Amino acid sequence: MTAAAHTRAEREANLRSAFDQREHERQAVAAHYEHSPEIFSLVLDSRLAYATGVYEHAGEDLETAQARKYARIAAKLDIRPGQRVLDVGCGWGSNLLYLAQHSEGVFQGITLSAQQREEALRRARAWGVADRVQIDVCHVEDLKLRPESFDAVLFSGSIVHMHNRPAVHEMVGELLKPGGRVLISDCYFPVQPRGDRDSAATEYIFVEALGYCRLIGLAEELQLMERAGLDILHVEDLTRHYAQTLAHWIDNVRKHRKTIDAMAPGFAAVLQQYMTVARMSFARRTALEYMILATKGAPTVDPGAWPIAQKGGRS
Repeated sequence: MTAAAHTRAEREANLRSAFDQREHERQAVAAHYEHSPEIFSLVLDSRLAYATGVYEHAGEDLETAQARKYARIAAKLDIRPGQRVLDVGCGWGSNLLYLAQHSEGVFQGITLSAQQREEALRRARAWGVADRVQIDVCHVEDLKLRPESFDAVLFSGSIVHMHNRPAVHEMVGELLKPGGRVLISDCYFPVQPRGDRDSAATEYIFVEALGYCRLIGLAEELQLMERAGLDILHVEDLTRHYAQTLAHWIDNVRKHRKTIDAMAPGFAAVLQQYMTVARMSFARRTALEYMILATKGAPTVDPGAWPIAQKGGRS
């Protein structure tokens, strides 16, 4: 089935074969992440999360917000001793290694970037969890894994790079054991268009800066998950939080522009330009950020029992 096209990048993807689109993603997306981890360490938090943090108030720093996000993902996935976790698009290992350090699970990550894999494995060794961590350079559609062999699957800031969403969700539905969980934290378009999705700014982010991105509507993503046999447990709107995260990243790019340009001439401008447009998009809600939790069969966590913060910050 041909995917609905919101942008020129999607229309071009729809003209490619599934194989050609997979190869396009493998090369175009990886190019952004193949820059030195040292550059991203000047922009992101210390664990190198390239996704939104979660803030309690406007004045909170990036490190605190990302620490809260790691803890929230850990609570939602609820990894038990010996359980197997797949992190699709694991980046430099931010979530994967946090989960490994805070549970007794066994972890497999995949990334399109050899630079990311090398840095993530270096950190795994330094942090004493390398014996429970495997990371491969691999496209998600090339995975050959046994059905019902994982207890949890995570996509954080990565599913947006995957055009063939039906195939991805079908794979997740097959990989998860009964009671298994999947968590997605990523960007979406509102169903009713706000602004010009074919603008030069959108093209710059989706193609020039990040290689390939496909934003769909939240309802479309949830429907694909349900068709794959998953039950939706919890959805959070983190749009405001992503705008705040991007503001911190932009400040860090400005602060370290000379150092970044010395390592990769022109890359600081790429980062600042795409992040500035993205921050405006989330601030205006022409793009949205959600965290989705779903389960295969009976859940092991109960979102209805989670506390809701009251005014004044108390639960």
